[in-house]
Amino acid sequence: MKATAKLSTATVAAIGAWTAKVVGVGNSKVKAVDLLIADGVTSEMLVAPKQGESTVLFDSVKISVVLGFTATVQALLKKDAKGLSDEQKQSKRYWQQQIGSQVKDLRNALVRREEMAAESDGAGTRSASFDARLKKDLAAWIAKVEKLEGSSFSVVDMLKHLKGASALIK
Repeated sequence: MKATAKLSTATVAAIGAWTAKVVGVGNSKVKAVDLLIADGVTSEMLVAPKQGESTVLFDSVKISVVLGFTATVQALLKKDAKGLSDEQKQSKRYWQQQIGSQVKDLRNALVRREEMAAESDGAGTRSASFDARLKKDLAAWIAKVEKLEGSSFSVVDMLKHLKGASALIK
């Protein structure tokens, strides 16, 4: 038998406040993704750069994420690990992981948005245009080649050609 309970005013208010924050987080993420798209950022650009590639954009996104952390956390991240206690080192490691997690969340949101845009190219139909499907397929191959280790061809050259082909598609 289910027990019946009456929620207190404080509980109702707490649930409402929590829900408002959750909705606010979602809205903030949508706004951030909208602005990333407006700035010309794609999901591919939020993949950690390989050695020798430019890190300017990726680093600026990571710095932007850190700006959302509390002042205490920001100060901890700036400290040299050598002078930290084990507990502080553990906390610093956690917050460093959170930076990557937040960037990954943004990248995944961009991927979903790009997929939605590719699907909507069908002018009101559920099937995407050939151009949209080709661009999506090229993006998938670019991601696969970027992760490739030990191949019989030059990965750098292949990426250059795949990205060049992708750039040809409007």
